[in-house]
Amino acid sequence: MSDKNKIEQPSLAKTIGAIFCAAFMWGSGNVIARSLLIEGVNQIFLVTSRITLVGSLYLIYYLLFVKESFNPKAFKEAAITGFVSVFTVGWSFIFALEHISSGLVTLMVSSAPVFTILWLKIYLKEEEITRSRYVSIFVGFLGIAYLFFTKETGLIGQGNIFLGGGLAFIGVQSIAIATVLNRKYAPSYKISTWLCYQYITIGALSLFAYFISGVGVSPLDRSQQIRLVILVLFNISAYLSFTWLIQRVPALFAALVDYIVPVIGVTAGVIFLGESFNLNIVIAAVFIFISLYITTKDEFSN
Repeated sequence: MSDKNKIEQPSLAKTIGAIFCAAFMWGSGNVIARSLLIEGVNQIFLVTSRITLVGSLYLIYYLLFVKESFNPKAFKEAAITGFVSVFTVGWSFIFALEHISSGLVTLMVSSAPVFTILWLKIYLKEEEITRSRYVSIFVGFLGIAYLFFTKETGLIGQGNIFLGGGLAFIGVQSIAIATVLNRKYAPSYKISTWLCYQYITIGALSLFAYFISGVGVSPLDRSQQIRLVILVLFNISAYLSFTWLIQRVPALFAALVDYIVPVIGVTAGVIFLGESFNLNIVIAAVFIFISLYITTKDEFSN
């Protein structure tokens, strides 16, 4: 049964709260994930553990508290969206973090709203691409291209921008597409149903990829176990906040989350992981934030 007509428009305070919650959890999550990778935790084990633990908690909640019958249409739409928004994003970013800093990943993520415009036009065919939006797309792309041109990794004397940046760029496009898919499908269903159906699918896919990879279980010490639990809780909070948001506001407004993610990610990466913060990153950030400003200014002037 559709809940679309029952959803009320949120207050400004709730909207801002959801934006900051999702941004903080995602920005901090990348730093936690990279800290585990630095200590030798296998990336396939890490991403599979995170996804299956999150999915298990969603499934338990769904079975205990959600009183509704299985919805094949919702499952299909959630599975497609989940593959793009969680599976592709999660796997591309975890491998990207092997080659570039967590701050650089979050900076590239902040360009997602710019590319969301293109996917809104391609997939929903309802978004007019004005001249200013073409400019914003071009400027945002320049910011990312600058990182590749300067071979900036955000890691002092190491890393690979072409491999790490390429994987992160795939993740960015997946976020943009997922924003469109969530906006199209998610408002028709309960948040708990939508996220549970997503994670059932991607959890199964991740476990399949894990087993065929032949990777064993990475032993974790107490500190690593605590950080993995925090990472899982951060992911749950981030996706709950963003799904709640995307059900109630336009896709480009929800994408304002990506303004805040790089600020948190870069700052936390420098403070806790000793990552680099230099002129190349500042220049790229200026390009990306200018593109974001043009995008949002154009959106809210309509």
